[in-house]
Amino acid sequence: MLLTFRIDRESPVAHYRQLADQLIGQIQQGYLLAGARLPSTRWLASSLGIHRKSVVRAYEELQLQDWVATRTGRGTFVAEGLPAAQPQPLAESASPAPALSFHFPASHHLMASDEDYSLPYHLDDGLPDPRLIPLLELERAQRTALRRGNRYLRLNYADPQGSLALREALADYLASSRGLRVGAAEILITRGVTQALFLCLEALLQPGDRVILPELNWPNGDRSFRYHGADILRARVDERGLDVEHVGELLAAHPGVKLIYLTPHHQYPTTVVMPAGRRIQLLELARRHGVFVFEDDYDYDFHYGGIPILPLASTDHGGRVGYAGSFTKAISPAFRLGYFVGDAALVAQMSRIRRVVDRMGDPLLEMSILELLRTDILPRSLRRARLVYQKRRDHLANLLSEELPETVRFRVPDGGMAIWAEFDGRIHLPTLRQRARTLGLGLAGGAQYASPLNATRLGFASSTEDELTRAVALLKEAVRTG
Repeated sequence: MLLTFRIDRESPVAHYRQLADQLIGQIQQGYLLAGARLPSTRWLASSLGIHRKSVVRAYEELQLQDWVATRTGRGTFVAEGLPAAQPQPLAESASPAPALSFHFPASHHLMASDEDYSLPYHLDDGLPDPRLIPLLELERAQRTALRRGNRYLRLNYADPQGSLALREALADYLASSRGLRVGAAEILITRGVTQALFLCLEALLQPGDRVILPELNWPNGDRSFRYHGADILRARVDERGLDVEHVGELLAAHPGVKLIYLTPHHQYPTTVVMPAGRRIQLLELARRHGVFVFEDDYDYDFHYGGIPILPLASTDHGGRVGYAGSFTKAISPAFRLGYFVGDAALVAQMSRIRRVVDRMGDPLLEMSILELLRTDILPRSLRRARLVYQKRRDHLANLLSEELPETVRFRVPDGGMAIWAEFDGRIHLPTLRQRARTLGLGLAGGAQYASPLNATRLGFASSTEDELTRAVALLKEAVRTG
């Protein structure tokens, strides 16, 4: 029996592990057949120049994995009953095994974003400024979460619905900040609104079910509906948000609509706020037609024009409204924690689905956010950020009015983290975006929205006033050189 083994003495992998892996490989490739006797540990150790204990441990590892069997007084043998393999000639230049080839159908709803966050300046889609994160407090909360209480319970598998303590604290927070009267059983902790929407659609939709979405909509939302095979009807959007009269016309013309999705607080991408009258009309339509409403709480915490209108979910809606929000904008997109509020039976079903695809959330992050809520650190941080973002909004609005008055039309938004900017029709936005990129300025992609308007979002929250000044100067240069 001619066996070839090589021990790499520079490798961080232990000698016994290298030998065990090579022995398994030779068995799998048919060089060591069932019943074949392995060399004695003393002889193999001597020939390889390694300690005999390493060979003994390698053989023990193979025996634990049922590759070999030890017969007292006779030696170690390749186990019987292993599938036979056809030996291939050993050679230094042996060709690698052919790679398994995968072919996936093209799918526009699974396309990745082409945002380039490495550029020095941004007028992005409306991202928060990570420099405003209460980082020290978050680090302290995470240390507390790691050290406090029963470690076995805290660092083990957790409830896929999320920490009960966090859900109870969140119920109090949502009651005081948004007027929602719910219990812990009606809350699911998620990794953000994207996951909340996906799980909700998994629970409620069948392929071919009709849904109503705004004609201008959040791209990730569109992708999720398409992925689930929904038959999408588009409702108009105007200066007051979703056109509820048009929604009524669609419901009358297309019986059996299952779900309506909207972002009423700051309509994405236009940032406009849906007035209270339209909200009442929409809830009445949902009641009359038996339609479920998914309310995406987009940028609720960042409203600058007085007291925000309470969510649809704060009304007595009879379980017809599911409400999703996120702490992503309050902290950072890197911290994936959000929530879904809905009927307890729906939340339970979404939790069961979540267990299949995600098992559970992030218990340590959940405990950290709980600590920030209990100590009022998170609400205080939101209040500070809101003041900063309002100043940045005003600064960007002034810059656009002064530097690009003939190029960009916009209205100053009451909230959110971006200005919806409509560009002069002679400007080709994709080309402008490429020119800006060469100058070091990242722009959000206007082509991602459902309606082909010559408009995009210009985010102000993630940049300081000085950075916004430079960004608008670069945007002006990109327009001029076009």
